[in-house]
Amino acid sequence: MNSRLRRDVSEFLNLYYNFNLVDINRNGSVILEGQINIVDVLGSIWDTCYKVQILIPHLNYPNAIPEVKEVSKNIKRDWDFHISENGICCLAIPHKLILAERSGIVLIKFYQDFIYPFFVNHQHKLKTGKYVNGEFEHHEKGILQFYREELKTNDLKFTKKIIEAAIGRIKIGNNDQCPICNTGKYKKCCKAKADSILKYGLKRIKEDLNIYEIIILGITN
Repeated sequence: MNSRLRRDVSEFLNLYYNFNLVDINRNGSVILEGQINIVDVLGSIWDTCYKVQILIPHLNYPNAIPEVKEVSKNIKRDWDFHISENGICCLAIPHKLILAERSGIVLIKFYQDFIYPFFVNHQHKLKTGKYVNGEFEHHEKGILQFYREELKTNDLKFTKKIIEAAIGRIKIGNNDQCPICNTGKYKKCCKAKADSILKYGLKRIKEDLNIYEIIILGITN
């Protein structure tokens, strides 16, 4: 356990006393186990509590994303609840987690930004039938939804071209006519959108491009 991880774990356990350090070396991770209770703005504890494990990779911490497993089985194993059959929680769209990983996490803040809200959302879904900030699609549909919101378009072919420009598959000079929109010079047209998705890393956006290619091919056939 490196010094940064040791410090973050210590500070986390001092703040969240329902958690304990249960293992340091299993599968190269620090494992914390504890109970999450949901408390509303009035200080009332909601009905369901959750026993969870947080697995924090040693390697590259703080540039590493913890895995969260719900072990109490109080969440139905169903992707509608963003959880796998073995209890691994889908805390957020991969792109958001990539940004957190690349910038480096602080364990307490990661818990507050991703882990605790996941379980709040489950309670809200049970009580109201919907999530606090709306539903997010799963798997490939979730990727399409992400780009719809990120690029503010429903046009699959347009999004595909933006991704291709971002990874350099389409070679475009700043002063070239934009081949995506054909409405002016690239630098004043679609360059900003292509540049904006580079922060998610070439590996991720190449995977996204593959998803778009498969979906568009399926539509055209």
